[in-house]
Amino acid sequence: MSLLEARDLSIEYLTRDGNLKAVENVSFSLGFHETLGLVGESGCGKSTIGLSLLRILPINARMKGKILYKEKDIAILPEEEIRSLRGKEISMIFQDPMTSLDPIMRIKNQFFETFRAHFQKMKEEEMIKISSDVLKSIGIDPSRLENYPFEFSGGMRQRVMIALAIVLNPSLLIADEPTTSLDVVVQLQIMEVLKELKDKRNMSMVLITHDLGLVAEIVDKVGIMYAGNLVEFGDVNSIYENPLHPYTRLLLISIPNVKLEDMELKYIKGNLPSLKSPPAGCKFHPRCPFVMDVCTKEDPPTFEINERKVKCWLYEGEHDESKSETNIG
Repeated sequence: MSLLEARDLSIEYLTRDGNLKAVENVSFSLGFHETLGLVGESGCGKSTIGLSLLRILPINARMKGKILYKEKDIAILPEEEIRSLRGKEISMIFQDPMTSLDPIMRIKNQFFETFRAHFQKMKEEEMIKISSDVLKSIGIDPSRLENYPFEFSGGMRQRVMIALAIVLNPSLLIADEPTTSLDVVVQLQIMEVLKELKDKRNMSMVLITHDLGLVAEIVDKVGIMYAGNLVEFGDVNSIYENPLHPYTRLLLISIPNVKLEDMELKYIKGNLPSLKSPPAGCKFHPRCPFVMDVCTKEDPPTFEINERKVKCWLYEGEHDESKSETNIG
């Protein structure tokens, strides 16, 4: 049994200028104590999926499909039941801790709010004890509970956000670009904290990021998102060693290698298409080096290749990975 499973998940935003299809027919599964990395450029639907797992989408969002958490469909749970899951069973680290933390509230009171949402009769002494232990576990002195968010650096604020997310020991942690705006050294520190917490607390995790290089050592599965579509899905080693989708391959070769002085910096030409008026056929075809006539007319289905999934016409009728070896430059 999977801890989490999305089945044909589609999400669109209703706007004055028309409907924006942020996620289209996305399916994936996550087992107990596993980590899934959702990777792609900004605007491809990763954060929308993360918000849907807690059902905290904006009011103009419309969702179809199923999100099964321990076989319960989050998409149709009564509001009271979904509130009982948030924080306690499923928790989230948001992109910007400065806007996620209350600027006029001491850190300890933000912990207290989390406790009281689920345990109304918990004593203050107990709340302080648990909060102190969690802060200590991520490298922050418990005395900082008396501080306000502005008294912390960016990396420390992110650690506080992590502590708030794990204080009730959830089964599933969603980390939405947890290293955004942090310098490289602090990024690595935060990723090490997440990796250690996952192992110690036996959590499952969904890590949302645009950086394939950042997730290599922490995730078990990778889902590559493009323009609202899950274009490739599989275990991390297979995807890194032998990527199938042209977009995945372009993402990988665009990661700079600082060890090679004469390495030419590669990039993906073009931009993401408009999600209000996407191109016909495959959404990636305007940027794809292997575009075929069918790509411009018909949206490809998802093909299963050796226990992996890839949404690309290159693999029509294929049962092996031979075409993945095509040189992409």
